[in-house]
Amino acid sequence: MTSTPDLASLYQRLSLQERPILPSGERRAILGCGYVGEAVAKSWKQQGHALWGTTTRRERLVELAGLVENPLVIDSTDPFSSLDFAADLEGILVSFAPSKSSSVELSQYEQTFLGGLQRLIETLSRRPVGSPLQLVHLSSCGVYGNRQGALTSEGDPTDSNHPVNSVLVRAEQMVASVRSESIKVCVLRLGGIYGPGRDIPGMLLSAAGGLVQRNGLNVPCWIHRDDIVRGINFAFDQGLDDTYNLVNDTQCNGQELTDRLCERAGLPLAKWLTRDTSDRILNARVSNAKLKQLGFSFAHPCMLG
Repeated sequence: MTSTPDLASLYQRLSLQERPILPSGERRAILGCGYVGEAVAKSWKQQGHALWGTTTRRERLVELAGLVENPLVIDSTDPFSSLDFAADLEGILVSFAPSKSSSVELSQYEQTFLGGLQRLIETLSRRPVGSPLQLVHLSSCGVYGNRQGALTSEGDPTDSNHPVNSVLVRAEQMVASVRSESIKVCVLRLGGIYGPGRDIPGMLLSAAGGLVQRNGLNVPCWIHRDDIVRGINFAFDQGLDDTYNLVNDTQCNGQELTDRLCERAGLPLAKWLTRDTSDRILNARVSNAKLKQLGFSFAHPCMLG
């Protein structure tokens, strides 16, 4: 008589084995598994890639272990943090972001972006010559600063006046410095991110009938988290090697956007200040034409639905 297998011990043995990787899978890393990085990890896991993922908080390791095979605690502000694991990968997503704070700390931006990228550059310098790599760096359309609402594309000047924008531009330049015949570098400049858990339309509606202490005439730009994941996958699939704006089609100013949302919901309109505050400002109708011309399409082309 055949004995019934011990399912518990069988599961334990299987869990200890190296998980198989689909034939199409690559060795990829996500440097910064935050709001966007987690979503990318889920997508890449479904595609069968072997994944490394980093977080700055040790308490998130267990959660991260459910998304990537190799979860790591890496603090890009720590000069002793090592990115040696990235030396022989086939794909890297750089998704650094400063820790959440009520105020923008310039030193934190410098340490997070510039410090982290410097260690990545040093790691890639030890890479075997000719070994192919696709690198995608997530930047921000905030680098354009205040262009008085003008239509803005990737070739337009960036803002060097605001110190945070200056750091972000330097970060883009550092990433571009590793570009070679074997290393493709794609910079994606993102709009303001909304999506699950980040209900920006709901936040704007909460201003109905009140006074918003910002300049409603400034034109921001937006991108849904799902479309960021789609854009990153598109960059990898197409082997992109340039800078692209990853924003949706919404090009109205803050007051226009809020008015439309309030009107649709039957709520009183909000009142906005018409002068700029001391905050960092993006005021540009950012174009996504360059990416669309390559065949990219949006799942959420407009914040208004």
